[in-house]
Amino acid sequence: MALGGFLFVWSVRDITAEWPQIFVGLLSVLSTAMGFGLLIMPLDGESEDAAKVDSETKTSDDNPPSG
Repeated sequence: MALGGFLFVWSVRDITAEWPQIFVGLLSVLSTAMGFGLLIMPLDGESEDAAKVDSETKTSDDNPPSG
């Protein structure tokens, strides 16, 4: 995300030609979006471990139901 911010400031402040400014601006938006996506992406390893523990405890015969 920091790279996207840097590219945006650089494209607005220092690039005077139109097309390079457009391309660098779009690259800054893409970089910021990818950074944000990676920041909020959940980690799959933790959920798999939790699901494995849940499935083991549900199928365990240590405490059979009384009845």
